[in-house]
Amino acid sequence: MKAWNFQVKNDPKEVSRRLESSLGGTKGFVFKVNSDKKEAVKFKIRKRMLLGFEINIQNNLIVNGKLFTADPQNKTDVKIDFRLHPLSKVLLYGHLILGLGLLSGMVLEYSSDTYMWIIGGILLATGVFIGLHLKKEFERQVQEYKTLISGILELAPAEA
Repeated sequence: MKAWNFQVKNDPKEVSRRLESSLGGTKGFVFKVNSDKKEAVKFKIRKRMLLGFEINIQNNLIVNGKLFTADPQNKTDVKIDFRLHPLSKVLLYGHLILGLGLLSGMVLEYSSDTYMWIIGGILLATGVFIGLHLKKEFERQVQEYKTLISGILELAPAEA
């Protein structure tokens, strides 16, 4: 999880309206706003998944945010959290657990077949490579979302 906090010169309703008009229903994004009168305005942004295998390519980031009224001068505090999609975590940990399980079974000598060693090593290496890939893609996608949101809210580069 990665957090990003900044302040905007508009009120929360104006900020949520801007985000919704820019992201809601277009460009393959899902944008949901949940606004209660007692709490802050909450929103969630993620890319739509059109095909099942896209979870590894473009849909492994979920953006959760809150808009708070900062002071009576119509300023808004924006707090955004970037999280990895749960299915990406299942894919990563599934490969690691299967690989480690096969290799531990080999060490405990449930089977002495060399093919089992190879399969366990391949699953473990695949899990490690998926983890490295997800970390790199996570950082890249966080930067893309920061650029997109700062462009929509018209932040100066020093604020973003």
